[in-house]
Amino acid sequence: MIKELKEFALKGSVVDLAVAVVFAAAFGQVISAFVNHIMTPLIGVVIGGINIESAAVVIGEAEVRYGMFLQSLIDFSIIALSLFIFVKTYQVLKQKETSEPDEQTLLLREIRNSLQK
Repeated sequence: MIKELKEFALKGSVVDLAVAVVFAAAFGQVISAFVNHIMTPLIGVVIGGINIESAAVVIGEAEVRYGMFLQSLIDFSIIALSLFIFVKTYQVLKQKETSEPDEQTLLLREIRNSLQK
């Protein structure tokens, strides 16, 4: 059982997944820092010096902190846009890679053409 667990853990897909999780966590921190320290202050200046994160409404005895929610939406939007750009770039590069025939394909085409003649 331990041997099987070791084989499973050392498979390429598991290692790739672990690396992806670490990168995703780091990427999330970078985006949060970007939003918290660059985007939010700039948006605050544009809308008149209001600190988005601390924006809230008091309804009765409850304080609704909608500013934190707005900041989370900004985080999500930037992450989604970044991932979209990354995936589109990856697809374009992958398509270029697969559109060029490999040696075996070229050889098979030559054989086919020779047989047709």
